[in-house]
Amino acid sequence: MSSRRRIALLTVLSIAGTLGLAQAQKYTTGEEVMNAVDAKPTPSNLITTMTMTITTASGQSLTRQMQVWSADDGNKEVVKFTAPADIKGSGFLSTTLPDGSKQSMIYLPALDRTRRIASGQQQESFFGSDFSYEDITDLQSGTNKKYDSKLLKTDPGPVYVVEATPRPGADTAYDKLVLQIPEATLIPTKIEFYRDGSLLKVMTIHKTVEVGGYTLPSDFEMKTVASGSTTTIQESDFQVQDSIPDEVFTERFLRR
Repeated sequence: MSSRRRIALLTVLSIAGTLGLAQAQKYTTGEEVMNAVDAKPTPSNLITTMTMTITTASGQSLTRQMQVWSADDGNKEVVKFTAPADIKGSGFLSTTLPDGSKQSMIYLPALDRTRRIASGQQQESFFGSDFSYEDITDLQSGTNKKYDSKLLKTDPGPVYVVEATPRPGADTAYDKLVLQIPEATLIPTKIEFYRDGSLLKVMTIHKTVEVGGYTLPSDFEMKTVASGSTTTIQESDFQVQDSIPDEVFTERFLRR
């Protein structure tokens, strides 16, 4: 084969390969990717068990167990600690109001009182972990409603790298998020959280499970960059429900 014919053949193969990659990539904008993530079927009502392990940079760790009730596509959520003894009975309640804002409160049995979490306190640590109150609620309800999205690049897979910036008036303390989203699952495998222009935290989703025809994330890790501390959450005992009584998402149930 002559050099000219060889070059022509390589050019054709290169173009064909590029077209193949283009066909394999289903989405071309960040909004398309995030809309697909938002449209992915998930249980409207779910009960799970969470195991949370908090590890300091020096390697010291503690583990906590929780029961979680989530309803209305994550817009209503209750978390109640079941172990160890020093935190058992503590809880967290979050509901989405008609205007889209979050109303949250915690219950501390040692003080026998509830405390509302103001909008400016959503970035406080969730019971000493690397997750904030905002992070915990967004694990269930997602982030698409709060952010505008831009596709930064598409890695092999394809895996979409999306930058999400808050919409005007969005109830969030983050400047932006950068998400890595495989097209195969439409479940982010990595989310970077930025504040004041600096990388604050990184969340990695290590595993997913199949439950009742749904693919759900089950193993999370959040790392705080400055301190080097990490918190892992493992979800188990997934129970997809037709409905969960409204009384579960009340202060009375939280204190029970």
